[in-house]
Amino acid sequence: MSAHTALTRPHGLALIEVLVALLLLGLGSLSLLRLQGGLRLGADLSRQQAEAVRLAADDLETLRAGSATASPPTALDGSTSPMQLQRRIEASALQRLASVSSRIDWHDRHGQPQSIALSSLRLQPQADLAAATLLARHSGGRAIGSSGTVPSIASPARLPPGSQDLGDGRHAWRVRPDSTRIWVFDSRSAAVTQRCDQPAPPPGTPERLDAGSLGNCRALSGLLLSGHVRFATGTDTPGETQAEQPDSAVLPLDLRLTLSSTGHPTPAWECVHDGPDGGSTARTAITYHCLVQPVAAASGGLPRWSGRLDLVPQGWLLAEGGATAGQSGRFRICRYSADQDGNGRIDAAEHPAVYIAVTLPLAGQNFLVIRGSARCPVDTGPWPWPDPLDDSTVAHQP
Repeated sequence: MSAHTALTRPHGLALIEVLVALLLLGLGSLSLLRLQGGLRLGADLSRQQAEAVRLAADDLETLRAGSATASPPTALDGSTSPMQLQRRIEASALQRLASVSSRIDWHDRHGQPQSIALSSLRLQPQADLAAATLLARHSGGRAIGSSGTVPSIASPARLPPGSQDLGDGRHAWRVRPDSTRIWVFDSRSAAVTQRCDQPAPPPGTPERLDAGSLGNCRALSGLLLSGHVRFATGTDTPGETQAEQPDSAVLPLDLRLTLSSTGHPTPAWECVHDGPDGGSTARTAITYHCLVQPVAAASGGLPRWSGRLDLVPQGWLLAEGGATAGQSGRFRICRYSADQDGNGRIDAAEHPAVYIAVTLPLAGQNFLVIRGSARCPVDTGPWPWPDPLDDSTVAHQP
């Protein structure tokens, strides 16, 4: 009987199989790591791009509102590299418009340069005025503009040009270069929160305001009322051209706010302007700002004020009627006012004769001074793009 030797098959994996499996596992893990890194970089870049678009859009809105100042580099929260804002303004082929570009540059996580640029159009600024004399016409209930809409010039106020960022959510503004008065604003709402007194720097000396240099301050709650006064006193028959581009020299004046609401803190209001105290001047515009301390609403609503703003001539007279109209040294005051939103009434932002229950800061409350024998010019249209502007005025004083 012959014996048979049983052959046994080896169990387990051979070394080569283990190595191949480890290689495949390593390659798969490496691919997953690369995919995760790419996804993380893409998400990070998308977040930075969204923030860059927001910053560029904010800058364009600031430019279109006529309150642009030099913008410092803006850092993106959470990024390792700051974002740099570059603004470019060039003349446009379209009449009285400028081509505006806001570009944001930064470096991504791997140090690669990235950039985003937004472009738009804005009104060409006039000397001393920055187009604030004019009110945007509406079309079909909405204003026309290069990006779909043009913000109304007579819109809730922004911070006064020249105000300085204190770095803590506030801005400070010296009301005149030679004044000791400083107003402190909430940067987001443009509401005045403090009134400070600090000696002005010597003439010609640049001033950098910060939280430690405001001097003696007291808290208040104030709403700003601001605008420009222009003059078209060179003709007895001013028309749309004179309303749109008034170029006569300014006259000395003051401002008076007559409040119909009661219970205001003291002082209820104060106005400042950059007009001359007297004598001749080549300037053609006066900028004014009035600070109003509103009354707290009895029902617990928003603080508000009601009243009328008038110009007070200094060294010249207002025409009282036909008998005095046309006499030398007598003038009339018109206000730029129009029903911009087409709702059938003149709202607070559209410069009414009398303000009722104002709860927000107001800008673009502009006036035009004409001869006493003249009539306030009215713009009859049509108003085709690229000139969607309503230069209409109505009589204000007397």
